[in-house]
Amino acid sequence: MSQLIESRSRGIQEADVFAAADALLADGKRPTIERVRQQIGRGSPNTVSPMLERWFATLGGRLVGSPGTRTAGNDLDGMPLGVRNAAKLLWETAQKEAEETQRGELATVRSELQAREDSLAEAQGALAQREDAFKQARVSLDAALSSSQQARETLEGQLKAQAIETQRVRTGLEDEVRRLTALLSQTVEAQEQMRREHAAVVAAKDQDLRHAQERHSSQEKRMLAEVDRARQAAKALEAELAKEHQKRTKGEEAAAKRLDAAAEKLQQVRDQLAAQAIELAQERVAAAVQKDRAEALQQRIDEERGAHDATRRLLSEALARSQKSGGQARARATQAKPRRGAG
Repeated sequence: MSQLIESRSRGIQEADVFAAADALLADGKRPTIERVRQQIGRGSPNTVSPMLERWFATLGGRLVGSPGTRTAGNDLDGMPLGVRNAAKLLWETAQKEAEETQRGELATVRSELQAREDSLAEAQGALAQREDAFKQARVSLDAALSSSQQARETLEGQLKAQAIETQRVRTGLEDEVRRLTALLSQTVEAQEQMRREHAAVVAAKDQDLRHAQERHSSQEKRMLAEVDRARQAAKALEAELAKEHQKRTKGEEAAAKRLDAAAEKLQQVRDQLAAQAIELAQERVAAAVQKDRAEALQQRIDEERGAHDATRRLLSEALARSQKSGGQARARATQAKPRRGAG
């Protein structure tokens, strides 16, 4: 136990790597860095790698051994059988690994070739489609070129016809310009003549306007004088209307007083009639009770009725006269109000 701890503490030695590689080779396994590290149980790849390379470098000499000597268990060439078997196993292992590697690489190459073939097939299909498209485009371009040539020829013909028409129109326009120039000269002369005539007319109108203004000024002065006279007359008329209004106001007040007196008399007559009506009713009741006095009372009643009729006629006439007087007074008052408003 102490030896194992001591060997771990002192680090990996070359003898340890060689012993582990020999053990792997004896087991029929190819010594690798990882297998050697697993066999030893420790060590880094950087430490094991150079030692394993030296083991491979010395493997041939150790397998061959010294010439001319043959020990027990060796073959005819003097090589130990274990070493020969180990070398054979190592060779077979190397061949198997090489075959596996080759098969993996071959599968990878085959998959790459298959992918390339698929890509090539797709590219060929796309190329065929592009060729078909190019053919169709070429046919379309040929048709378009033919149409363009026809359109160009048609356009050239139209341009020639348009050039001829333009030349004809230009000639006509030049003639029209010359005609319009002459007409413009005539128009300018006519405008100048009209301007002179207009100036003369304006001068005459200015003179007439001055005369009209003078006449208007004199008429305005005359009208102002007439307005002043009319204003004075209106003031005098207003004074007379005021006096007349005062007179009418006094007359209306007197008429109102008379109307009040007549109304008072009418009320007195109405009171008397009411009293007489009451007395008549009482007398009729008494007549019903006292039949023996009916004839005398009937005569008296007839007489009183005649008197009452006469009184009613008088009252009706007085009332009619008072209403007529009141209506006339109201009419005069109504007529006087607009006059006061106008004044």
